[in-house]
Amino acid sequence: MKRVVITGFGIVSAIGNGKNDFWESLAKGKSGIGKIARFDSSTYEVKLSAEVKENPTYSNEIKYYADYDPKVGFAYTAFREAIEQAKIDRLDKDTLLHFGTSLETFDLSHITCGGKPNLKIIAKEFINGNKPPLQFPLDTPVELISKEFGTPGRKLTNCSACVAGAQSIGHAFGAIRQGEFSSAICGGFDSMINPLGIGGFQLLGALTTSTKLGAKACRPFDSERNGTVLGEGAAIFVLESLEKAKTEGKEILAEIVGYGSSLDAYNLTAPSPTGEGAKLAMLAALKNAKLSIDDIHYINAHGTSTFLNDEIEATAIRDVFQNWKNIPVSSTKSLTGHTIGASGPVEMGVCLLPLLKGLIPPNPSLEKVGKGCELNHITQTTKFHGQNVLSNSFGFGGQNATLILKKYEN
Repeated sequence: MKRVVITGFGIVSAIGNGKNDFWESLAKGKSGIGKIARFDSSTYEVKLSAEVKENPTYSNEIKYYADYDPKVGFAYTAFREAIEQAKIDRLDKDTLLHFGTSLETFDLSHITCGGKPNLKIIAKEFINGNKPPLQFPLDTPVELISKEFGTPGRKLTNCSACVAGAQSIGHAFGAIRQGEFSSAICGGFDSMINPLGIGGFQLLGALTTSTKLGAKACRPFDSERNGTVLGEGAAIFVLESLEKAKTEGKEILAEIVGYGSSLDAYNLTAPSPTGEGAKLAMLAALKNAKLSIDDIHYINAHGTSTFLNDEIEATAIRDVFQNWKNIPVSSTKSLTGHTIGASGPVEMGVCLLPLLKGLIPPNPSLEKVGKGCELNHITQTTKFHGQNVLSNSFGFGGQNATLILKKYEN
């Protein structure tokens, strides 16, 4: 099997566009959470989001799509940063292009009620079967990229809620490892900060409606957590076989060594109370990487700040890692918000901070650990000592994915 390394990384997020600004904000524990500015949310109970503060500059064609749906532009911008770092000009038949996201782009103009969206009207429309018309399909960014940069050997867009982006990376990793492709451009993009996205999650009871904590409203593993905050953005990676990267003199950021995925199908919107699916994904990733529990030196938790997820994930981590008291854990959704289909890739970008800069990013909103959420929580930026980091992503429908990265050594 071939070794798989990361040679390019690009990101757009609520705490910074571009890898350097992103990492700097992480190290400072800077939150991107604030009042919803994307649309008039006065008829909504939810008032907070983690929005991209500075929209990238686009060509006219990309701007046309990005004006309808920001996530299309986010994906394109992160892609450009990643391929520029990896010194890629064109895509070819030996390259896999695989992105993940959550939903298509819908035309919401007929349900925004003259500029002030009304959630009751939106919900009634859906109940009556009047879904908004499709504006763009899921694979719009992949198609735009192929049009401009050439046709890859295969192009895919994965739609599996909060694990979509992590699964796209896992699939790309496996394809290179098995020799199917020598390179892949993969990751995730998403934005559900719109009347439909915020409204849907509000109706599910998944979002915090409290505003008193402002930028600290997303509190993974805290005893007072009461819902997540939606974020947005994109994180794209260039993966290559080690042989190809070395032959072409590429800068190597890190090595991917393990991937595990599971589906427990317990409930459409709730995780299995035993954490069985999460445990299976972590154990599969460890086996895939040929590592033991003692070989993991940092865990970036899925940690959504929802009542069910955090306790169940903490339980699963403790069950898998009997040495859990020795492993630093943080959930950086407290800073970036929950970027849904992009969350796995965004958090793989987070995992590069300890591997490249020697720093573990904090979960600064955690003040009092909730019952059942006991872990070795990191609430202030801490020095990293070790080689391997693990990132969890869990999603609706019982989908689970775990990635393991390693500090690159020749």
